[in-house]
Amino acid sequence: MLAPPELFGIVEENIYRCTEIDPLNFPFLQTLSLNTILSIGQEKPSPAVELFAREHNIKITHMQLPAWKISEEEWKLLPDAVVQRSLSYVLNTRYYPLLIIDLSCTFIGVLRKLQHWNLSSIINEYREMSFDRSQYLYELYIELVDLRKFSIPRYRLLDATENVGETIQVVKRDGLVIETSARGGTGEEPDDAGGQYDMSLFPAESLPEWYLEQERMWLEDKSHYIDIK
Repeated sequence: MLAPPELFGIVEENIYRCTEIDPLNFPFLQTLSLNTILSIGQEKPSPAVELFAREHNIKITHMQLPAWKISEEEWKLLPDAVVQRSLSYVLNTRYYPLLIIDLSCTFIGVLRKLQHWNLSSIINEYREMSFDRSQYLYELYIELVDLRKFSIPRYRLLDATENVGETIQVVKRDGLVIETSARGGTGEEPDDAGGQYDMSLFPAESLPEWYLEQERMWLEDKSHYIDIK
């Protein structure tokens, strides 16, 4: 019988989540044809998991977390550097199929904010997936994390009258523009869709279709709302 890992779930197509892996789960994991395991936590995956990954040509990347201290300076459960690097894996299809191991269950909450989920839906999913592991301080971190501080692709809708060749940018699918220069905004304001990002972290050709489609719908809805106002 195939046994999924603890708190296993599907995040998006070819992206999976769990809190830990046991050797009992190896036959199930083989069915996923994993390319990458992204481990977020203080402890590295066990030697048994590392051996399983080597035998099946799976890349393991461990995002080391320091011991969490509740203080004004170190209140963040996930350091910014960990979030930034983890997003560079999740938004790059070269690493798919991808399994995220996160004992705190909070990184998916950060990803959902990037997907423009409302906060109540994010917290509900966190509670459902974490069960008795859920903690108020973890929920508070998800609420307070500020995605404007990270290098992520910045989008806007293409103006029909615009000459795309005059600007430094990448057009990805019909009418969706990925800004690669400061033109279009600084990224300092919450509603600012412009700004710069590191193209080496998010190559345009490797961005997943589910992410691009969600960005398109978000921008179209926002544009329609502005027109109504």
